[in-house]
Amino acid sequence: MGLLDDVLGSLTGGQQNKLGQLQAVWNWVQEQGGVEVLIQKFQQGGLGEIISSWLSNGSNQSVSSDDIKSSLPTQDLESLAGKLGTDVSGASGVLAQLLPELLDKISPQGEVHPEASGSNSQLDLGSLVNSIFKS
Repeated sequence: MGLLDDVLGSLTGGQQNKLGQLQAVWNWVQEQGGVEVLIQKFQQGGLGEIISSWLSNGSNQSVSSDDIKSSLPTQDLESLAGKLGTDVSGASGVLAQLLPELLDKISPQGEVHPEASGSNSQLDLGSLVNSIFKS
């Protein structure tokens, strides 16, 4: 198994369904304007301290599905729900589960990796992981 497989495996627990969810979430993040725009939305929604824990080198604070729903516009969650084939509650649950570790992994030194900044429709999750972990 290669490094990319190891990283994706750690994010998804080796479950193929979670890999699909992770890719859908990543595509959705890019549609929102990128990681930094999403972080701003969460900060404006009152989750700044929690988001900061995901980006720091310390442990990640957990977030609930309800916290996600209250901090993001409904139309944003509806967009993700469409990608995941679920409803807003399901989409917010997936975000609560995947975002803490995803943001933690793309900010290995406490700052968002430059390849993950902004909106880059050409950047897929595999390319991002490769660029973060290449030697």
